[in-house]
Amino acid sequence: MKTFSDIKRRLTEGAILTMIRHDYGHCNAIGMPRRIVKRQSNAICFEGGSWLRLDRPASEFIVQGDDGFLVHLNDDKFIEYKFNCL
Repeated sequence: MKTFSDIKRRLTEGAILTMIRHDYGHCNAIGMPRRIVKRQSNAICFEGGSWLRLDRPASEFIVQGDDGFLVHLNDDKFIEYKFNCL
């Protein structure tokens, strides 16, 4: 993966993501693989009902190799996700 478009192409229903970093630290989903159950043009929904919005500027999504990406929140805070193959 090299671009935000590459990330969006992989965020399909049935894909599995694991959050491996959340700089605000108040998230119970860190380390837990979660399946995408709904894909919209502006967001994805995980099993359990939480959403990841995709309507941010593309510059706020930073590709981390072929299997992960960062989402820039604000200041120097990020969420990091890794794609899983289960």
